Amino acid sequence: MRFLSIDNIIPGTRLAKPLYGVQGIVLLRENAELTDVILNRLKEIGYTGLYIEDEISEGIQIPDIIDEKLRLEAAYRLESIVNGNGNIAEMMPVISEIVDNIISKDNIVLNMNQLRGHHEYTYLHCVNVGILSVSIGIKLGLTRERLLNLGTAGILHDIGKKYIPLEILDKPWKLDYEEFETIKKHPTFGYEMLTDLHEIAKEAKLGVLQHHERYDGSGYPKGLKAHEISLFGRILAVADTYDAMTSDRAYRNAFLPSEAVEYLMGSGNSLYDSEIIDKFSKCITVYPIGTCVELSNGIKAIVLENYSDCILRPLVRDLQTREQIDLKNNNEYYNICIAKIIM
Repeated sequence: MRFLSIDNIIPGTRLAKPLYGVQGIVLLRENAELTDVILNRLKEIGYTGLYIEDEISEGIQIPDIIDEKLRLEAAYRLESIVNGNGNIAEMMPVISEIVDNIISKDNIVLNMNQLRGHHEYTYLHCVNVGILSVSIGIKLGLTRERLLNLGTAGILHDIGKKYIPLEILDKPWKLDYEEFETIKKHPTFGYEMLTDLHEIAKEAKLGVLQHHERYDGSGYPKGLKAHEISLFGRILAVADTYDAMTSDRAYRNAFLPSEAVEYLMGSGNSLYDSEIIDKFSKCITVYPIGTCVELSNGIKAIVLENYSDCILRPLVRDLQTREQIDLKNNNEYYNICIAKIIM
């Protein structure tokens, strides 16, 4: 199987994984045939890409790090909280299950298509930040209790946007000075919302308050520097930036994972903590399994496996000869790199 932009899927292609709606209801089952009517309907409701089975990706299996139904349930519960129809206590078992999912597979680097591509449901951004943050926390050796607090902070980090006018949140172009000053209040609003909730740990609340602080003091709301920012604040800053950059916005298209990782690496100890970026780079895939790429020698290939200690040089398979090429471990390919993503 492989992940493919919905715009590039040919009618008649078979679906490789079940497709869920935002409330966890099965929309399409595995092996369903994707017709023109189905593809157009999926585009209308916000789907941007799907896992498919085809000849190119024959034999490739992509493990689920986080069950898609669980991820959507977390997003739906978060939306209910924001809309006043749910409470955070009901959310905690879902966060706990997400954390346990990640802990059980901590040696597998995150395939970002699983977080990014299915659906641009607004609240999935918050869930993604929670997942990314916990993955970083595992690399830092945090206890399960702290990972649960960290995941809570990540999922709730933008909850203060409840008090920001929609015309500002949904504005399709650059905010003016006053609008930006308004949106800068959302970390404080979120922190105040959580202040009296005893089930939320203090370090989680601080993470929510500080996720827009920057290592050089250029962030907000307090302009904290370096280790004046809590560990959770520094982790959330990286996770939030990465997920925001790799998401489509009204005013720009999403950046490629490689571009977002390069930006973060270039901002170490200026905007972000370089230690956090180092741990983050070890739990993220720049070229997810099933991605078709072109190598610098012109060979077109598909990614079979990623190495957490060498994220730019995965194991790939030549699309023409079906030969496996190990960019990390095979001496013959030391001078060859991935030039671009194709298809």
